[in-house]
Amino acid sequence: MNTTGVVVAGGRSTRFGDREKALAELDGRPMLAHVVATLGAVSDGVVVNCRPDQRTAFADALAGLDVDLAWALDEQPDEGPLSGLATALAAVDTDRAVVLGCDMPLAEPEALSGLRSRLESSDAVVPRTEGGPEPLHAVYRVEPTLRAARATLADGERSLRSLLDRLDVTDVEGAVPARSLTSVDTEARLWELEPVE
Repeated sequence: MNTTGVVVAGGRSTRFGDREKALAELDGRPMLAHVVATLGAVSDGVVVNCRPDQRTAFADALAGLDVDLAWALDEQPDEGPLSGLATALAAVDTDRAVVLGCDMPLAEPEALSGLRSRLESSDAVVPRTEGGPEPLHAVYRVEPTLRAARATLADGERSLRSLLDRLDVTDVEGAVPARSLTSVDTEARLWELEPVE
């Protein structure tokens, strides 16, 4: 496939209360495990970006998965998702990366494969919704994206949208199911998704 999956999971998830968002369970499994399993289905291996203090718990949560895992630890934690993405991409040795945030447990392999198939001459394929682009549910060419991410950070900018402004992006509207783009960034949103027994 010549593709690596990337999970950006180093944030403090302050809107999620006092627990680790990536380890919050949905349908009996940590959200991180859902995301890694999905990426494993569409890639040759998965790089997990996180803080050094998260690695042990995250590794335990992923122990049962049959996925080739690598770790990209933030040297300077709490620098934001753009910094985390740059750290992860520096550990990728394929031409393409399929990227998900750790809070997207409903992401669908078919949707990600569809995005990857559109990555032709551009640097990235990014779904766009009414709320704007979804850069943590997207496919990137590693070399130009890493170069642009480092330049963005060097200019003192930390937003993923600032990164997209520096890339040749293929915007995709309406091709990715809303369910696949679901971001679970609060406990209330997680409770909404939990199946009723």
